[in-house]
Order: sequence, then C-alpha cells, then structure tokens
Amino acid sequence: MNDFLKHYKVKIHVLSPIYIGNGMKIGKKEYIHLPWDRLVIIPDIEKMYQAFSRKGLAAEYQTYLLKNNRDDLGVWLKQMGYQKKDYLLWKKYTLDAGDVLIGNSKFEKASAKEIAAFIKDPYGQPYVPGSSLKGMIRTALLARELTRNEGKYAQIKRQIREGVEWYSGRPDQCLRRETANLEAAAFHTLNRSEKLADAVNCNLSGLIVSDSLPIKADQLILCQKIDYALDGKERPLPILREALKPGTDLYFEISIDQTLCPYRIEDILEALNLFQEMCYRFFYARFKRGKNQDGIIWLGGGTGFLSKTIIYPMFQEEGYQIADQVFRKTIGRKYEEHKHSRNRTYKLAPHVCKCTRYQDELYDMGMGMIEVLKD
Repeated sequence: MNDFLKHYKVKIHVLSPIYIGNGMKIGKKEYIHLPWDRLVIIPDIEKMYQAFSRKGLAAEYQTYLLKNNRDDLGVWLKQMGYQKKDYLLWKKYTLDAGDVLIGNSKFEKASAKEIAAFIKDPYGQPYVPGSSLKGMIRTALLARELTRNEGKYAQIKRQIREGVEWYSGRPDQCLRRETANLEAAAFHTLNRSEKLADAVNCNLSGLIVSDSLPIKADQLILCQKIDYALDGKERPLPILREALKPGTDLYFEISIDQTLCPYRIEDILEALNLFQEMCYRFFYARFKRGKNQDGIIWLGGGTGFLSKTIIYPMFQEEGYQIADQVFRKTIGRKYEEHKHSRNRTYKLAPHVCKCTRYQDELYDMGMGMIEVLKD
C-alpha cells in the first residue's frame, strides 16, 4: 500500500434521531398508521394490490387513490374490512411512531401528513451517503480554518457582512458568491488551474468519504418536528420524517491522499470538536441542550441553520446578527410569521432549537458520536 494514502474505518453512534432525506415523500395513502400500537406500516404496494385484486377491490382502490379526500389509507382499509393481521402480510417495513400523531389535538385535526423518506439503496436499506458525511467534515474544516487564520479571511468576512446587509436579489443566491470565495481561499490550494475558483484546485479532492454500510430498515423510526423555545415550551409541527433511532451505529471509511489533502485524520477530528464547541457555546447552551464534550457531531436534515453554516465560527458573538440578516433576506414574509424578529431581542438566531420526541424523551435532531476504529 502506498504510504501517501491513508485509510480509516469510522463509526458514528447515533445519539438522537438522524434524518437524511432522499427528496421523496410517503403520502397519506401510502402508509398505515396504527395509533394504539404506536406503529406505522409502510406496505409493499404490489403485495397489497394483489390482495385487493383477489378480493375484487382493485377498482375501489384505484377510485380511492384518485379521489380527493382526507381519508388516510388506514381509514379506507378499515372500511374495506381489513385488519392489522392483513396489514402485516403486506409490510415492507415498520416505523416506531412513538408520540407522533398522538396526544396533540391540533395535529390530529390535520392528521395523516406526508412522511419525508430516508434515503435508501436499491435494495430498500437505509444508508448515509458519503456526500453527507463529507459535507459535515468540510463545514468543520472550514470553521477550523477561520478560527486559526482570522487575518487571512478578514476581507471575506467584511464582504459577507456587507453582502448580507445590502442583498436584494433571489433568496437562494444570498451570499453565494461570498461563500464560494471563502471556500476557494480555504481549500483551493493545488494550483492545477490559473483560476482559483476552479474545482480542480480543491485540496479536498484528496479526501474520500465512503457511503455508510447499509442499515437495517428496523432502525428507522418516525419523528415529528418540534420547535423548542428558550422558555422550555415545545411547539409540535405537522412535519414527519423517517429517521435513524438512537443507538444505531453507522460504519463508513475515510481515505486521505496526502499528496493532495493537507489534513490528517487528527485534523478532521480536531475540526469536528471545534465546530461542536462553537455550536454548543453559541447556541445549544442557551437552551440547556446539546452535549459539551468531544466527539459530538451534527449530521443530516432537521438540525437547523447552525449545523450547516460557518456564521458563528466566523462572527462568534455577533454571529446572531449576521444569521438574523440571512433569515430576513431569504425567507420573506415568513420572517415575521415565524417571529424571527425575536432573534435580536434574545441575541440568538435562530431563536428555537430543532427537536423531536422518541419514547417520551425530547431529543435534539441529528446528534451522534464519532470514533475512528482501530484495526
């Protein structure tokens, strides 16, 4: 094996539900909710349809699918005389629904919402893409660069501050140029092209992160989005996600080509710890949430603005002001609807923590513990 190529086996132990979406939704006519069992069944549509055909209900089912009604699949199946024992014969996999859709009258009135699906391989097994894992590492390495070399990025820091203050274009373009300049300054060191912005100059091309090993579908649970306020109040929202349950272990590999990438595995772990420290110090500690210890990582969707950006590592104490400006410029009328005007009052942006509940316990979304395994 070449000495310049280093391989590492890595584990992430899931501490709180982690959601990695595939962009797909499971509609209310595609899953069966059993509230008394705290269970959701995702049926194999082909098996289920064959059962309907044998009973002469294929046409009825097609009419139900086309009809614009509020009835979820479980309601229709009961009307057709089916029971739990039948559902289990069709199941593809099940989700522990916990407290979702239960005990929240406002939510029950608008029950049977879509479920944001977890990404799965061609065999239907959940996994975490290497792109998600590398994105987590990339953000942490950028935060490390900013805190270790403040002078180097002073001009870009001014550009970001001025850019977000005066921005008036499309929301999805806000700070795009400034962010590209920042990443180019931090990572584009290979001099393969005269244009600094060219991706061929990125030294992280030497950092290869694999997809995780497949995960059993029974490790998925159903999570409901909860906004947790500084005063401890919980606001459940009608947003459902498939997520990995606490206690799940993710296994993947990191390879580093040292002729291209200047970061060692120790640098990556240091960067992740530094980013976690920033997250805790400037955000989670305000809610008395999170964990103040090494090895903590934040991964996946639903974790909130903080875990995907370097605003706080770059601006630290004044980070909430910049983050507030970003919200003001990008979410339009929802800025007032979601009461983001409180950001400045609380000196905290966003002013709610993204949480969920599982087995009657409140969890922060997306927290894990990373460990490099010994051979």
